[in-house]
Amino acid sequence: MLESYLAWLYQHQFHGIKPGLFRIVKILKKLGNPHKRYPTIHIAGTNGKGSTCAILSSLLTEHNLKTGLYTSPHLFRVNERFKINNQDVSDEELLEMLKILKKHTEEPITYFELTTALAFLYFAEKKVDIAVIETGLGGRLDATNVIFPEASIITTIGFDHTKYLGNTLEKIAFEKAGIIKRERPLVLGKIQKEPLKVILNRAKALYSKTFLLDEDFKINLKENLWNYEGKYILKDLELSLKGAFQGNNLALALKTLEILEDRGFLQIEEMKIRDALKKVNWEGRYKKISLKNKEIIIDCAHNVEGIRTLKESLLQENFYPFILLFGATNEDGEKPFLSLLEELYPLAIKIFISEFIAERRIVTLQEWKEALKESNLKVELFETPSLAFESALNYQNSDKILITGSIYFVSEILKIINKEKLYV
Repeated sequence: MLESYLAWLYQHQFHGIKPGLFRIVKILKKLGNPHKRYPTIHIAGTNGKGSTCAILSSLLTEHNLKTGLYTSPHLFRVNERFKINNQDVSDEELLEMLKILKKHTEEPITYFELTTALAFLYFAEKKVDIAVIETGLGGRLDATNVIFPEASIITTIGFDHTKYLGNTLEKIAFEKAGIIKRERPLVLGKIQKEPLKVILNRAKALYSKTFLLDEDFKINLKENLWNYEGKYILKDLELSLKGAFQGNNLALALKTLEILEDRGFLQIEEMKIRDALKKVNWEGRYKKISLKNKEIIIDCAHNVEGIRTLKESLLQENFYPFILLFGATNEDGEKPFLSLLEELYPLAIKIFISEFIAERRIVTLQEWKEALKESNLKVELFETPSLAFESALNYQNSDKILITGSIYFVSEILKIINKEKLYV
């Protein structure tokens, strides 16, 4: 039964990306506007929003709030997109929600709009105290942008999905700033001067009080522990998510927690913060494993900003030279996929690229061949991730492997690893 409903849901992937709010507004109205029945936090940004969501969800859960979490895309199963207190929706509950959803669905509608409606419905049915909602793409016209959150977060501004969001950082910032709501606080990560100006102007127009990382709150790393300075000063925080870049995400989550305390949602307890941060789990983000005498780092860095951030952490940890396993999507036909490779090329001893299965349009081997003709990069191409991974494990000249690129590519590699249960 669940399989047939999932098949119905998945067939909407072919409708692609269609920015706009009228379809989601229509279905939510039919469902009784479930998104209006509980408070929310809304998170947008080019990179880091998923990790920020996961950290904030863990912090809220530890403070005894029944916390919904909606993120996308998923790595293994669609259930991962809908969590309460960091637990995926069960198959039984998912089936019930899909039955209700299908009954109220009018075509045409996109896959993401359906999963967003499902998330809002599920959280209402389960009577959550608060829900953390991640945007899918952009902000202004994203299906999630029907909520009136207690606070909004914008993590970073970088180039991604330029066909839909614009080809300048200012245009992209304008789209992300669409999640800012009148007289509701805004928490901002490290954002370059020009796009920041766009966001601050929007916040000012809406009388939205703004909290800016490095100005209104701070974070620094000392010997793998984090020191935070905001309303509270918290020292030697241990975060389960690794990578120096996670500090910004941690700071944004902590600042938002402080705002929620000021708004009367909870009483912050330092011990609960410490416990929550040790429990955060966000699969496929700077994950470290050992396998067949190889050290492996797995990370879903899929755009230029994400790759550069990843590169900084690899350099800090002296994780190079490595064998690079890479796969990319190019949904809008404008992704500079060769540039992503060029960023990591100086640290790689060998590069293996493969095709993979994805909801979005992938960069095919033929497209790689064409692009590589114009470059000096030495790359080996494989038809499947398993062939590429096997070759990386058997390659003798390095004991380090970096697996990165599209979340769909990383998902396929993780499935291979998990199936074999080979790692320690």
